[in-house]
Amino acid sequence: MKYQLYIAAAADDKRAAYSYVLANYAGIVARGTFLTVGERKFDDSFCGHVAIQRAMRSATNKAEGVADITVVLDENIANDVGFELLGVNPPLYPTLCRTTQRVMKRFNSCELAAMKKGDDLSPEEASVFDMCLEALDDAMTPRGQFRLAWDTVTGSNKIIR
Repeated sequence: MKYQLYIAAAADDKRAAYSYVLANYAGIVARGTFLTVGERKFDDSFCGHVAIQRAMRSATNKAEGVADITVVLDENIANDVGFELLGVNPPLYPTLCRTTQRVMKRFNSCELAAMKKGDDLSPEEASVFDMCLEALDDAMTPRGQFRLAWDTVTGSNKIIR
């Protein structure tokens, strides 16, 4: 079965958010968001690799049968991580890049693509951007800050350290 995995990133002055949406012909199969904390919270290469790996592991669990996947990256992630995965740029974190490439081999076929520039976003592309912005907005509220602190202390998979 063919799937598309859309991954986007957004940041404010305190943290970054990475969101993913896994979709097939029937609609959205899975979605999720990761927030960054700690000293590497604005390291786009490190956090981008971790976000792609976690999103692809989630996609592996949700995909049924033999899966062909197209990973659609937004411009920020494509510039930092996509070119490393394609071998165009030397990786900043070689072991992390190799791990991401190994995770991509879980699927029958895995292709990288970039999101369209301009106003022609698909519903899934718009949804994944909205999820990033919602996560950043939510993290500014007292309830969101408490949840972020709780997830950080408990070692939640929703946090990239």
